[in-house]
Amino acid sequence: MKNILGYTFIISLIGFFGCADLDDPQPRNSIGTQFAVVDQASAVAAMNGVYSDMQDATLAFDGWLGLPQYFSDETIFTGTFPTRLEFGNFNVFPANNTSSAVYTDFYEVINRANNVIALIPQVEDEAFTEAARNGIIAEARFVRAQVYLSLVTYYQDIPLVLTPTIDVGEVLEVNLSSVDEIYAQIIEDFTFAQTNLTRESDVFLASQQAATAFLARVALYRENYAQALTLASSVVDGIDLSTISYLSDNIYSLNFTAVDGNSIAFFYAPAELGGRHSIEPSMSYMNAFEAGDQRAALSFVNDTLIASVPYGIKYPSFDAANSGSATDPIFFIRHAEMFLIAAEAAAQTGDFAAASGFINQVRNRAGLGDITLDAGNFIDAILQERLVELGMEGAHRLLDLRRTGNAGAVLGPLGYDVPCDDVWPLPQRDVDRNRNIVQNDCCNC
Repeated sequence: MKNILGYTFIISLIGFFGCADLDDPQPRNSIGTQFAVVDQASAVAAMNGVYSDMQDATLAFDGWLGLPQYFSDETIFTGTFPTRLEFGNFNVFPANNTSSAVYTDFYEVINRANNVIALIPQVEDEAFTEAARNGIIAEARFVRAQVYLSLVTYYQDIPLVLTPTIDVGEVLEVNLSSVDEIYAQIIEDFTFAQTNLTRESDVFLASQQAATAFLARVALYRENYAQALTLASSVVDGIDLSTISYLSDNIYSLNFTAVDGNSIAFFYAPAELGGRHSIEPSMSYMNAFEAGDQRAALSFVNDTLIASVPYGIKYPSFDAANSGSATDPIFFIRHAEMFLIAAEAAAQTGDFAAASGFINQVRNRAGLGDITLDAGNFIDAILQERLVELGMEGAHRLLDLRRTGNAGAVLGPLGYDVPCDDVWPLPQRDVDRNRNIVQNDCCNC
């Protein structure tokens, strides 16, 4: 197994366009100087390698999607992997190797991003302008912030690594950083990206708009509601959501092609269609859709004439004959989320008229009528709307229940234990390898 902080990627033109080799168990402990970034073209190639690492099979399903969905009420575990079942049962052990693989792969993405950030300033090429350099560094810092946001919301206190890991030994024994320290770095990275990215918007690449959107999400998570409202409002300013079809309102998502495809739909699809069906929309999730909600038919199928079990269809491009070649994007952040962040933040600051206007844009697009938010209903109404709008797109539901203090009430009957289940245990193998970190308190519950 790979040591997450000892696994350094060789920055090479060969590796930039390919996916990580998951079969190689040996840590790569240095950067091959013969493959150093030498100009703008190779710097762009290096950044492509960062995006490529984000497509790793473990992250594509478990890290970005599956594990936090099992660990909530939006889906249920229907597969055979016992390590995923631990998440479905709210009983994750430190030795869980699926959690370890996700944790490792997140740090592999971070390490490659750190390599890009470190190498680009060293390039001796006058044609590589400062603006272009900062733009690519901004992309790498954007991805680093995105990955740390996943890590800190899953595991809380974690090692904060901001430089390339180029050797093994004591240098790898990085101390844990607090949640506040991790969030401070996330905000610093996204802010740098917001200022220095050269593209204003792009569905599949880091952009100024996406950086602003992530900063809005972070502000909401940190309960900086006035800031969240300002940021989210700036992203959706002038946008009529009814003119953008459901799931087409991308701000930023992870792209896949037939060459570097994924197996996401394979895990959601039922056996009747040739799928593994490891994850199934829960009855409570399906029942959360109001009558007439057009999103239901675009989110799941529950028809015994088609399959004996319900299944999610947000990732529909399944081909049983070519498993692993699906091209469904992973929706990282959409305009609808920004409307819902603006609604919640406005309500939290007492502007219920504005809050109602924001949430009703989302509802109206789905074919539903207006509602009026007030001090007594807005939390429940927004949680409901976020569930049916953003369900099966990532960790939204789990994090929403945790941050609003509703995890115990909603998930407690399913086995969720507050506060122990508010954080996942650090992988034990990484605790064992690093004498400067200790297991989090959840393991003492």
